[in-house]
Amino acid sequence: MRKIFATLLAAVSLLTVSCSKDDNPTTGSNGTGVYRISIVVNGTEAKGFAHITNLDRVNIKNENTGDSSLSIDDEFISSASYITEGKVKEIAAQGMVYSNEKASIRMKVTKDGEPVFDETKSIDPESGTGKIGELRFATISQ
Repeated sequence: MRKIFATLLAAVSLLTVSCSKDDNPTTGSNGTGVYRISIVVNGTEAKGFAHITNLDRVNIKNENTGDSSLSIDDEFISSASYITEGKVKEIAAQGMVYSNEKASIRMKVTKDGEPVFDETKSIDPESGTGKIGELRFATISQ
């Protein structure tokens, strides 16, 4: 049931926050490197979701579980951390928080140990910001 909910939430969020011509995800620098993506969610009963892929066909390791795959589609409660198992040039990462109450998400991305992205987003469904907060990082050209 949790996987079905996570998949539906991801699909709905991608449809509702898809990019327009004026809304490009943050892009990183050129060149290859080892990327680490850390995502932290805060809030009562907040759920976090991570979606990560790269076009270089390099496995991405979940540092919390040790699982490794070509792409990540995970649900977590408070934090998650991922690292590419080799150098990649083109990578895309999306972190989301879902909550019925105030919550926040922070996503940090490093390339070869150097910070390239660090943003936070807060949501408060009672004040009209919605139940989903989302951050994106990509080096993939559009």
